[in-house]
Amino acid sequence: MATRNILLSKIIMNKTMKTPCLLIPLLLLAACNNPEQPAEKTTTLPTIKAQTVSVITAPAPHTLEVTGTIQAVQRAVISTRIAADIINIPVTTGELVKKGDILVELDEGNLQAVVKEAHVAAAQAQRNLQRETRLLKKHAATAESVKNLQDTLRIAQAKLSQAKEALGYARLQAPFSGVITAKHVNSGDLALPGLPLLSMENPHHFEVVANIPETLLGAVQQGDTISFTIPSLHATLNGRVKEISPALNPVSRTAAAKLSIDDQDRDLHLYSGMFAAVELPAQKTVPKTLFIPEKALSHYGQIEQVFVWRKGKAVMRIVRTGATRLQDGVKMIEILSGLDAEEKILISTGRLQNGQPVEITDKN
Repeated sequence: MATRNILLSKIIMNKTMKTPCLLIPLLLLAACNNPEQPAEKTTTLPTIKAQTVSVITAPAPHTLEVTGTIQAVQRAVISTRIAADIINIPVTTGELVKKGDILVELDEGNLQAVVKEAHVAAAQAQRNLQRETRLLKKHAATAESVKNLQDTLRIAQAKLSQAKEALGYARLQAPFSGVITAKHVNSGDLALPGLPLLSMENPHHFEVVANIPETLLGAVQQGDTISFTIPSLHATLNGRVKEISPALNPVSRTAAAKLSIDDQDRDLHLYSGMFAAVELPAQKTVPKTLFIPEKALSHYGQIEQVFVWRKGKAVMRIVRTGATRLQDGVKMIEILSGLDAEEKILISTGRLQNGQPVEITDKN
């Protein structure tokens, strides 16, 4: 009997302990379904003003993209014609210099000694010639000896002039106003004839150097205007072909060409060595393709995108671009994929976002 009472007591205690565990999920479910709980907040984008433009369908020239390089039109490698120790280089890489500024100073000790020696030799040859000339007047010398001394004097004067010229190479000056792009030596080094000491260039005028395949040489002529893109600046410019090499590289079968940059007044930070993608005409056209204004195209990293107007909102489209063309003075970008011909493109002075409400401000 005692054993039976103990078992009944344990059963009652177990049932009592399980009751709170069952009540906890029920209470949580009731709290979640409570209509008095506040609703989750959502972010609403502000309405932005924009204009709409239509996608233009037009023929586009078929182009071939080749690699180009930006380089300065005016550039120089500074070197000397004499062998001497470098005493001082008063400029640093990246420093702006003016024409005539001292760039490199060499040791003048030996050069000055050579100038003095040549000066003494020239003076001595002058005295000898004067003495022999007086003797000739007294019939104490021959005309041949006078002629020999005249030649000796001319040689001595030439050596003096050469020594003075060599002394002038001890101080190297900037040939034009520009920026120092590289230092190849340091103070204390030995400067040798023809050894590069400094490199400099004019940072205000640039050109594009590209290699034209031999199959397209007939399609590119001197004076033609060719479009090229600088991907790092997200800029598309026009260049005029000013030089085409008449000889091909036998390895690459290409001819070097130089394009002058027409848009020098644009606020672009160009540097020598920048990559440029040059688009060459391939003598055939694509029947139909899509174009949009350049200002409608935006970039997010390496992604090119545009915004179209749909049901009162801005909808982002990721596109792939191609060639450029000018239409009524406006630069148009070819769209290879990502847009349809009937869509309306949005242009805004503000930053458009996907799904943002748009107020159209087109002028009727």
